[in-house]
Amino acid sequence: MVNKTFWRCNICNDIHYGIAGPETCPTCQTKNAYVEVTKEEAQKVMGF
Repeated sequence: MVNKTFWRCNICNDIHYGIAGPETCPTCQTKNAYVEVTKEEAQKVMGF
C-alpha cells in the first residue's frame, strides 16, 4: 500500500493530498514548490 500525505505549496499555500506534491501548482502555476507537511499543519492552512 502506498502512503499518501499532505503537501503545501510554498508560494500560495495550496494543499494537496497524495503520494507526492504536484510538479506544478494548479493554483499559482509555480513549479516544484510543494513541501510535505503534517496533517495538523494542512488543517491549519485550510482553516479547520
